[in-house]
Amino acid sequence: MSFLAIDTASAVSVPGLLAGHELAGEARSFADLREVLEALERSLEPEAQAARALVARASAIVVGVGAPAAVAPIQGGLAPWQARKLRKHIDENLDTTLTTAVLGDLVALSASYFGRAFKSTFGETPHAYITRRRLEAAKDLMLATRDPLSQIAYQCGFADQSHLCRLFRRSAGMAPQAWRRANRMAA
Repeated sequence: MSFLAIDTASAVSVPGLLAGHELAGEARSFADLREVLEALERSLEPEAQAARALVARASAIVVGVGAPAAVAPIQGGLAPWQARKLRKHIDENLDTTLTTAVLGDLVALSASYFGRAFKSTFGETPHAYITRRRLEAAKDLMLATRDPLSQIAYQCGFADQSHLCRLFRRSAGMAPQAWRRANRMAA
């Protein structure tokens, strides 16, 4: 009998265990599978119907029957705690030098693996992500303050005003001062 041939909807429920349709969207682990298989082993003799329900549950855990695609982990990516820690660290330290070696050390990964895992999780390289966050911070400061662009560039971690202007123009399609005027009038 194949695990995949089991119809989880027609299986009976087993006290203390969730049915296959109740597992949708839940995180599954090998501990869950071990629990199901141990219960299956105990129930094989006395109740064949309960055994079928347990096999259906094990199948749902292994193949993720009914689980939404968003629940599937990203292969080779960062753990959620690592992504949260990096986001927080980057946002709090935009004005400093942020290297992949330092960021990798922050989440206990080598620089080379960190770069691949970061891109897999965030969809862009660490450098591109940091640059985008710096530009977003610069936009916020341009709208919220009357500080000169040179000071905003420094506060956001750019080398100088021309560095900010060059990257800003590439990103927004206009000079920062023109963007500031246009968006201040709109607000």
